[in-house]
Amino acid sequence: MKHKSPLFFVIFICSVAFSQQYINYSTKDGLPSNHVYKIAQDVKGFLWFATDKGLVKYNGNTMKTFTTKDGLAVNDVWDMYPTPDGKLWYLSKASKLGYIENDSVFAFESEQKGEVFNPIFTSQIGNDILLTSSLRFHVFKDNIWKTLENYPIKGTVPHSYIQHHSVSNFKTTAKYDSITVLDINNKPVKTFDFTDRLDKIHKRGQITDSLFFWVDTKKYAILNLNTLQLHKRNFSDEIGLAEVKHARINLVNNELQISGEGFIGVLDSDFNISKTFYIPEYFEAHFGFIDSSGAIWLTTFTNGIYYLPIEKQNVTYCLPSQKITSISNVNNKIIANVFNKGFYKYNDSTSTFSPFINEDEYVYGSTYIEALQTEYYLSVSNITAFKNNKAKYFSFLDRKFSVNDKARQLVFFNNDLYGAYSLGINKINASNFEIEAHYQQSAINQLFIFNNHFLVATTNGLMYFKDEKFNTIAFNKQPFNKPVLSIAKLSNSEILINTDGFGAYVSNLETIELLPDSDFLIVNKAFIEGNTIWLATESGIVKYTKLDEKYTLQMYITINNGLPSNNITDVFIQGNKLIAGTNNGIAILPKNQNVSTQLLDIYIEDAFYNSEPIVSSNSAFKYESNNNINIKISSIDFSENRKDVSYNYKLEPIQKEWISSTTINLNFNNLQPETYNLLIEANGIKKQLVFVIEPLWWQKLWFKGLAILLAIYIVALISRYFVKRSQLKKNQKIFEDQRLSELQLKALRSQMNPHFVFNSLSAIQYYIGENNFATSELYLVKFSKLIRQFFELSKENEISLEREVELLKNYLEIEKLRFKEKLNFVIQVEPDMDLKTTEIPTMLLQPIVENAVNHGVFNKMENGLITINFKYIDEQTFMVEVIDDGVGFVNTKKRVTGKVKSSNVLKDRLHFLNQSNKWEIGYKNQELHPEKPDKGNKSVFLIKKNLK
Repeated sequence: MKHKSPLFFVIFICSVAFSQQYINYSTKDGLPSNHVYKIAQDVKGFLWFATDKGLVKYNGNTMKTFTTKDGLAVNDVWDMYPTPDGKLWYLSKASKLGYIENDSVFAFESEQKGEVFNPIFTSQIGNDILLTSSLRFHVFKDNIWKTLENYPIKGTVPHSYIQHHSVSNFKTTAKYDSITVLDINNKPVKTFDFTDRLDKIHKRGQITDSLFFWVDTKKYAILNLNTLQLHKRNFSDEIGLAEVKHARINLVNNELQISGEGFIGVLDSDFNISKTFYIPEYFEAHFGFIDSSGAIWLTTFTNGIYYLPIEKQNVTYCLPSQKITSISNVNNKIIANVFNKGFYKYNDSTSTFSPFINEDEYVYGSTYIEALQTEYYLSVSNITAFKNNKAKYFSFLDRKFSVNDKARQLVFFNNDLYGAYSLGINKINASNFEIEAHYQQSAINQLFIFNNHFLVATTNGLMYFKDEKFNTIAFNKQPFNKPVLSIAKLSNSEILINTDGFGAYVSNLETIELLPDSDFLIVNKAFIEGNTIWLATESGIVKYTKLDEKYTLQMYITINNGLPSNNITDVFIQGNKLIAGTNNGIAILPKNQNVSTQLLDIYIEDAFYNSEPIVSSNSAFKYESNNNINIKISSIDFSENRKDVSYNYKLEPIQKEWISSTTINLNFNNLQPETYNLLIEANGIKKQLVFVIEPLWWQKLWFKGLAILLAIYIVALISRYFVKRSQLKKNQKIFEDQRLSELQLKALRSQMNPHFVFNSLSAIQYYIGENNFATSELYLVKFSKLIRQFFELSKENEISLEREVELLKNYLEIEKLRFKEKLNFVIQVEPDMDLKTTEIPTMLLQPIVENAVNHGVFNKMENGLITINFKYIDEQTFMVEVIDDGVGFVNTKKRVTGKVKSSNVLKDRLHFLNQSNKWEIGYKNQELHPEKPDKGNKSVFLIKKNLK
């Protein structure tokens, strides 16, 4: 960039009008004032802004302001120096100066009490700061600013005090025409001729341990203390500017940056200015700064700060604020159609568009018909045709409606010229441009010739024009009625169909396939470059690349990459340049866009254990129940459209796998005593936080060991208790089973009581004595069958109701024979009862039936009736009623002994059956007619079998 003329500077400013892409930060964005002196970046990556209302720390998302409330002596801070040890030294006209470290402000006084510093020429060498005013030097030592006052040469002006770490210490003194370098013993080492010394020095100081600089409005000089060479440069030769206000040189991110009003640049190894960026004059920026990512920051005294990301620095903007309808190649000329302006031609060497054909009305398009060797430029009121560099004009201003009703687009097909207009297609005479035929078809967006097919893109799908008719094209026998905006040729066999809101499609006119990930895109135009597709959409430029015969989406190019708008009307590739047309002008940017990130760092902004901060000096805490760890994650990210950073984290040792998150707050609750290590990772940046939760006395190892032994002892005691209890239950169950068996046998024996046997045998004997052998034989058969049933059932715990009813029936029939028909019985079973599947404990009912016979009917003079009812309750429950119409217990002496005996047996048996949890049996006995106690008795069982 050496020896540039002012003319080149003007051209550069006009062609690279990138000022519209700067982002402005002001008080509305968090700055305490729009009066900003300087910008610096510390070793962690934070940006610092020096203003007249305090110092601002910026991470790309939030601004934190430090003022007198935080410890500054004054709020008007006009310079600052970040040092490698993490401090940020701040300078102002004040009685205390110091630094900010870990968001804490430190301020120190001079050893001369009450002295006010005015360090306008301050220097930084590594971690050391040397405060320099016009007549005094201060160094920081033992937490105080100490004064250096001994000037070696009488009558000279003390110019600078230089610390030179690599060789020795030097001092310089300046007369009006020379500079002398002295060694540490005040002996002259070398004198430099300074007859053309800098006028009205704006800034001077040491910038490394071996470099010292001077700068004014026209030139700058750098003294190399290693070689003792003085390098002088002027701005006119370096950057084409005769005068630069507010010029200064800074060491930024290990490179020398020089800036002033109108420019910012970097000094190369010969101290010439390179990588120059010119600042638009109307910004009135007095200081420029290039951060570690390559982004440019500018400070102003009235409008705050301007920011230009690195992605936008290589973008050229043309025709700003103009609506570009299309960009096309017309006979090797790149033509941009500009709304209400006309046609502009592109100059590749200067990356500019200049007027070619002026039109103050809407322009339709431009094209080159190779068969006619003619260029056509179509607008609302004119058609201009160029052939052999000669222009021919067709005007429609003298027509009735003064509107081009012939052609808004032209194609040549089968030796005829066709033009699309609002109502269809015109066949046009190429010589006189007269219309030869009309073909009506509304809503045509484009005419396209492909493989001898005349294709027509309409808002109702794709059609082809053949034999003077329009025909709808169906793909795979399915109609394609989506609105088609444009068509582009992919290859000799395929085209790209671009739709309004439905994406782009690849087709060979027989089949059609959606371009991956293009669903619902509004695709205005497309540019095909080999195996690459560039789509102009309402969401930016979308790039596709063909790999393994398939197109894959590569990237989106948007306003983040420097486009003036995401609504792209057309896209064109010229060499390594990407030319994008928008409703806000044209952007020319490098074709090969790299996806970069402005994420410089992630860090833990705050960390608390309950309400105590977790820091390196305080990272161990006593355990508290229901404790809470709150951690705030932040980042240094200067991306233009910053989003929440996605990062991974895990808290060892309780989390083994990484967890992805975008939240800035992490919370962990009720952590147990342990040493914890929080690991955070994002984009290769790794951070960690180690803290310890110390156990209470009862959580320590010795106590836990003792508790474990005690627990083992208690478990052993409990286990022993339950083993004994289990054995006791087992023995009790054995006893109950034995008792139940005894009761069953006892019940059987009670049923087979001697009276029944004796009475039955007597009855048999009676019938034999009466020579009634048939009856006696029948009686004997029934009696033996009943006896056999009794003994068989005695082996079983439960039987079906069917067998129970059969047993009762046999028993009552024997009794009926014995009573000589004086006894009748009825057994009634409700229809809902399933006799085969419903079960009942063995020999539960027979003793009660026998009681009804012997204690009820037996003592009755007239005939007696025994009624047995089986009633359905539900699938598990039923009721049994045993009813007799006998004399009742009050009229028989046998009542007491018989009832007590049978009742005790029944009571014990029911107790053990219910204890088994298999049965739930209720029993009650009552007089049938309480008001007439001699009129019968009723026994009721409510039986329920529990399911396992």
